[in-house]
Amino acid sequence: LVPRRLRYQAAHANAMKQFLARNVHRTSARTGVLIFVSIAEHYAEVVADSGINAKVGQHVWDGVVRELTRHAGDDRLADGFVNAIESVGAVLAEHFPITEGDTNELDDHLVEI
Repeated sequence: LVPRRLRYQAAHANAMKQFLARNVHRTSARTGVLIFVSIAEHYAEVVADSGINAKVGQHVWDGVVRELTRHAGDDRLADGFVNAIESVGAVLAEHFPITEGDTNELDDHLVEI
């Protein structure tokens, strides 16, 4: 049996690996966000780039993760993802409103590994 702390460390390392591998960090304003869930480790995390973290505190992402894991615990993971995406979208709209000429630099999609 692997201790929870080690499982979470491995899951966090994988989240960071995916953040970089999927080029979420390559937006011009550093505003990429990854919502990461590892079902095997019972772990979820919102990884936001430095442009967002300069304006948004970790407590905001912790709240998104709490809601996501609550839904997952109720066997409603899909609803949890929808809720998390909407919550992250609201945070981004508040701090980074769309301006003329903005382009979506990242694909918006779910990746299952």
